[in-house]
Amino acid sequence: MATSRAQPTASGDTGYLYRATIGARAQDYYLRHFGRFDGEGRAGTSWNWAAYWSTINWMIYRRMWGWALAYVAAVAGSALLIFGVGKLVLDYSDTSAILLFLLLLTAAFVVPGLYANAWYYTHVNQKITAVLRNVPEVKDAATVLAGSAPDSRRLLWLGAGNAVVLALALAVANWIHDSENALPQMAAHEERLPATSDLLQPRVSAPVARASAPVAAASTPPAQVSAQAPAPGAAQAAASVTPAPAQGASAPAAVPAASGAAVTVADKSPMVPAVDRSPARAAPVSVATAPVEAAPAPAAVGSAAAPRPAPRASAPRAVRHVWVIQVGAYAQESNARNALAQVQALGLDAGAESFDSPKGRLMRVRVGPFTRQAEAEQAALRIKTLNLPVLVIRQRP
Repeated sequence: MATSRAQPTASGDTGYLYRATIGARAQDYYLRHFGRFDGEGRAGTSWNWAAYWSTINWMIYRRMWGWALAYVAAVAGSALLIFGVGKLVLDYSDTSAILLFLLLLTAAFVVPGLYANAWYYTHVNQKITAVLRNVPEVKDAATVLAGSAPDSRRLLWLGAGNAVVLALALAVANWIHDSENALPQMAAHEERLPATSDLLQPRVSAPVARASAPVAAASTPPAQVSAQAPAPGAAQAAASVTPAPAQGASAPAAVPAASGAAVTVADKSPMVPAVDRSPARAAPVSVATAPVEAAPAPAAVGSAAAPRPAPRASAPRAVRHVWVIQVGAYAQESNARNALAQVQALGLDAGAESFDSPKGRLMRVRVGPFTRQAEAEQAALRIKTLNLPVLVIRQRP
């Protein structure tokens, strides 16, 4: 151990204080390196696998709080300098950014692996010196140092803390993933069309079309029905008068020739008994046959005078919509351009646009518009083969 002028210690006590401060775990490993550092008079480089694989956990286990804070600040500051200021000033490419990230990640692992023993050597000496200033006796100082030495219980607490941090990280990642999927709907304020709405529409409109036929039939006025019905009766009257001119027709059958009600009277003429057979009244028979033979003519008059049928009842006209397919919303423009190129390679009409969201400036890729939902869903099935997010949206044209 490096001696201090204010509080010199004997060489035999150095190892004793080292053991009390290091603790039982990996004690021989650190005593061997500390002895070499004491012999050389300085702390050099050596390899520490524990610090290489898990630097922060190793520092927390050894209670090197100041060193851990300095390590985090150094990594965060380097990342900000490289990817923040450096990107603005140098404007390097994405490939250069990946290479710089790998270089920073390598340094964040390799540097602690090389200098962890030297850092811990300096930390232990500072701690021993601070305790000896308040407790001059070596045994008492060793007791104080052993009370704060790492043990198995601290290792268990550290493992539980890592499990909690991992669970929180997974929860945050899931929340971010769900938020990114919901961003297109929140940003565009659009409603998603239910998958069955287009299938239900024909079923609703079909009964309306069927109901229109009874409405048209019911709207036919009674005058038109009465005008069409006497046609068979008129034919019977003509058949009964032609072979027997002597029977003739009664006076009421000849009078309606000038009125619109002649059809009804002509329909009843076959049922009037021919009682009067005198020669004086046989002459009007030829006159009465004319209106009887022309009995169908009032049917045309009645149909022309009939009111027009009521218009068919139809379903209310729905507002037209169009359908578009949203293929994700991306924070990086390169990812959006890549998705756009994949969609356009399928022969679909697609484009990209930027919009502001609670997560910042995003770029979304859209395909369409389509005038029919079936076409949009078919295109969405093709896009899903590219493993891209797909969302079919209905909107006004």
